[in-house]
Amino acid sequence: MRAVKTTLVIMLVIAGVILMARAASADEFKLNLSGATYTKWLWGNMRGDGSMYNFTTVPGEGYGDNGQGSELELFVDAKVSKKVSVHARIHSRFSQNEWTNYGGWGGSNPIASGTSCIGGDCGEFDPRSNQYIKLRGVAVTFTPGYKWLDDAVIGASDWGMFDPFVVGRIRYIDRDNASGLLFQGSMGHREFTWDFARISLPRLWAGPLYNTGIYNAADASYAIQFKYTASSMFDVGGIFNYVNDQEIDAADNNFDNGLNLKTRFRNSVAGVKFGIHPDAVWDFRGVYYHSTVASVPLGLPGSCMGNNCEVPTSFGMNGYSPVITGNHQGSSWKANVDVNDPFGVGLSFNAEAFFLGANYASMMAARRESDVLLTEGHDSAFALPGPSNATYGVFGGNRTRIGYGGWDGNAVQVATINVDNEFTDFPEPMAETAIGWKGITLVPTYTSGSLQLSGEYTHLGYDTNWQAWGNPNRSITDTDYPAMDVETGVGSFRSAYAPFQDKKTDIAVFKGKYVLNVGKGVDIFWKAKLINETDNRMNEARFLPYAAGDCSYTGPCNNVANYYSPGLSTSSYYSNPPWITVTNPVTHAVQSGYQWKPWDSLSDDDRKLDYYTLQLGAGYQLTNDLYASIEYHYYHANLKDGDTAFQAYNLMEMASGISDKNYVIVKAKLPVGGADIGFEYQYVFGTFKPDFGTGYVVQYADTGTAANVGVPVNSPGFAGRYGGWNSLLERHFDQQRILAYMKILF
Repeated sequence: MRAVKTTLVIMLVIAGVILMARAASADEFKLNLSGATYTKWLWGNMRGDGSMYNFTTVPGEGYGDNGQGSELELFVDAKVSKKVSVHARIHSRFSQNEWTNYGGWGGSNPIASGTSCIGGDCGEFDPRSNQYIKLRGVAVTFTPGYKWLDDAVIGASDWGMFDPFVVGRIRYIDRDNASGLLFQGSMGHREFTWDFARISLPRLWAGPLYNTGIYNAADASYAIQFKYTASSMFDVGGIFNYVNDQEIDAADNNFDNGLNLKTRFRNSVAGVKFGIHPDAVWDFRGVYYHSTVASVPLGLPGSCMGNNCEVPTSFGMNGYSPVITGNHQGSSWKANVDVNDPFGVGLSFNAEAFFLGANYASMMAARRESDVLLTEGHDSAFALPGPSNATYGVFGGNRTRIGYGGWDGNAVQVATINVDNEFTDFPEPMAETAIGWKGITLVPTYTSGSLQLSGEYTHLGYDTNWQAWGNPNRSITDTDYPAMDVETGVGSFRSAYAPFQDKKTDIAVFKGKYVLNVGKGVDIFWKAKLINETDNRMNEARFLPYAAGDCSYTGPCNNVANYYSPGLSTSSYYSNPPWITVTNPVTHAVQSGYQWKPWDSLSDDDRKLDYYTLQLGAGYQLTNDLYASIEYHYYHANLKDGDTAFQAYNLMEMASGISDKNYVIVKAKLPVGGADIGFEYQYVFGTFKPDFGTGYVVQYADTGTAANVGVPVNSPGFAGRYGGWNSLLERHFDQQRILAYMKILF
């Protein structure tokens, strides 16, 4: 009996302890649910309705400038205890979920043969249009209280604690898509801090040809960094990242002891950085990075993420990939000096010297939203090679996607060719690659009362200035460098490489803002910008395609190739023109000559850009809540981008000539309660007057050409080496577009 009583007492004590522990735990436990809803309204006279985004190049995703859609985002935050917390994000997706889909029920059932699943055509039978909600990320954070470990995160992160040159912050729409392990610690009174991460490699883009091969589960990026703050006047840090993309060894047929792995792709980046802060006026900072990259052909079969699983051994003239192939070492560095109001009159200075090597490669570097350079760089109005911001516009079916107006403002520079402007709308900033850039930027700023002024001068040289991709022992159609639009037109955001380059750029900017003391205060803002850019491209006669005098301009060419190395000639890509006879359909005059100019001069591919923009705007607080502004922007680009011998590398629309582009922009913002409402309207209009030089016979579009590329029948132009058509008509552009949005946090 005594034993039973003793047992009951022990059980009661244990139950009491459990109840007390649960009560204490309940006091510590907190669960918070929050969220956001975002509604977007697109309208434009391009009449595209393939998606709720203005721009993407991803096959099958769709893009457009018309549509209405809503998305929902839910956040779950739980504090399990003092040492454990959980964060999760659940999110729907705009994509093709337009209101006209009627809740996702529109579309083919079953999916019709040949249906492209664009613009919601496949309704509930395609995840891009069935209004699905998915887990975007979950992370568990431990704060164990150890002296050597501040916290550990298991799961999703945006990885913004690292460095945009090495491991960059994931862009906002993908914030939680990348997951891994993160450990962070400190010593002393946080004079020394460190971070270590093992990030599972994103198979969507983190490898050659935008994929990580067939075997993905073990692919990872390993990053470690430290920072030591000796005092308020000095700090030093270091960072290292290693990317390892592995495949199963196809030669290992012994299944009894597991399977061996082989490296498909590896990339390492090491960096050091320092800061010297002697006082409130002077500040000095410097960084240096060194990278190695290696792609290893393994004979992988099949398709991965829409491209070959096998790593490329060459990109030809115009390959697309987020990283160079082969084995390369590269470096990048920056040095910054900031001088804060040294004279006490509101005048400050910033200076930056920089070098981003042609072979510098970091697979995990920031792809957008992280501006790594001080300069404004180029403008987003001219984003892609053609006069209308189209790629491959000389061929049918390649209309502009973002539109004639491009994106707003100037570009931000990223330290990678893996530039990500996918799934963006025109009011967003455009990212451009800065790989190969080297130079200096000076930025003075002045503030006095309601007046703010700033300027910029940047001189750019290029580490990609070379002949025949820097290796005259290979064909110009055999290279380790993905050219991605091959640097033609006024600009291209993703193009860092071209086979021939001898380029320099000068940028000057003056801008300001002043508040007029009228009513509630009128904001006046303005900007002027000049860009002078020259590129002699091919500058050695040995690279000319054919022997001197090969084409007499009185009859067919002799086609005697000129060799820059044994067996290698640029004539393999730049063929001579045929001799043709053309009848003018209006005057019936007959003319004989070359279909395009023979490439017989080093000046045939020369590029010279004289560019300026003038901008003026005013904004006013119309009511306590409503702020509105109106702006006018004018862009002028006088471009000589080679002649018909060059033909924009036979692939893109020629943009030689004068482009005049005008913007009228109206913006408004209205916070109402917990809602944030915004609106932007743009009317973009302008002209392009082509000037392709001489040395060829003007041709006239037949009915097939007219229908294919959208020009009038019998309009003048010329047909190029690959059959593409460049029009000689003066082009008139007229684009209108609206983006309105409503965002509510709850």
